[in-house]
Amino acid sequence: MTDHVAISALPLMGELIVPAVMHISAAMPDTEISYRSELGFADLSNRRTIAIRGGPEPVGDRLAVRWLGRIGIALVATREYIARCGMPENPGDLARYDLVSNDFPDEASPWARWLLANTASQRFVFRTNDETVLRLAIKSGRCAGFLPISSLIWSGELMELMPARDEWAAPLWLVHDRGASQACRDVGRDLAEIVGRQLA
Repeated sequence: MTDHVAISALPLMGELIVPAVMHISAAMPDTEISYRSELGFADLSNRRTIAIRGGPEPVGDRLAVRWLGRIGIALVATREYIARCGMPENPGDLARYDLVSNDFPDEASPWARWLLANTASQRFVFRTNDETVLRLAIKSGRCAGFLPISSLIWSGELMELMPARDEWAAPLWLVHDRGASQACRDVGRDLAEIVGRQLA
């Protein structure tokens, strides 16, 4: 009998979460795992869903919550884009750069809040709710954007537009229902261990 577990993660988490899920899947071949990238908090009442959430610690009587760590975020662009536009000398200079962003409210992420607080204006030329599309937009050389620092490892054509800042980092939590299925708890335990090691 196949068990089903769904993972609902914030946008931009795929690069961190999916390799861990593939490792877990190999160890649990009778468990079918689905992954959704979404901003909204997932409904955990089916007892087969794990949520990866950022920000303050989620609270609720029915929630089992595990701290994963903080994911570092970098402002990146292609070498071509930087050669064309130059490097910013200070945060205020970012007002002259074309940017791509997630398609959610700007105040929803720590890096976007920082950008709003430190620039007189922002030139968002493209928004998307799909992390793959966000990466493709940046890799096109048309604009810069915020991605997990690990993107610099896997994408040699990207460079930091300015050094990463602690205030851009996002705290991450793994959450599921306290009465979750055994398969959900097992996947959650293993996922928390693997991701927690990566973020340590």
